[in-house]
Amino acid sequence: MLTEVDIKNWDALDEAAKRAGGYLATPRRPHVVDYDYRAMSKYAKSKGLKSIELTEEEQDMFKFDPPLVYG
Repeated sequence: MLTEVDIKNWDALDEAAKRAGGYLATPRRPHVVDYDYRAMSKYAKSKGLKSIELTEEEQDMFKFDPPLVYG
């Protein structure tokens, strides 16, 4: 489950990325579970909630195993 700190950090990063024009990502490690934070935030806003107010089950809807990138 995401912590309040995780979500606050993501929200700050997302806002900074919007101002900068996007993200630059580094390759991911194998077997790392991640969340689609942008979709989670949009979902929470549509329900009138903050991301931190979502239940663990709702957060899990946005969990995914990122693809491995080789190259």
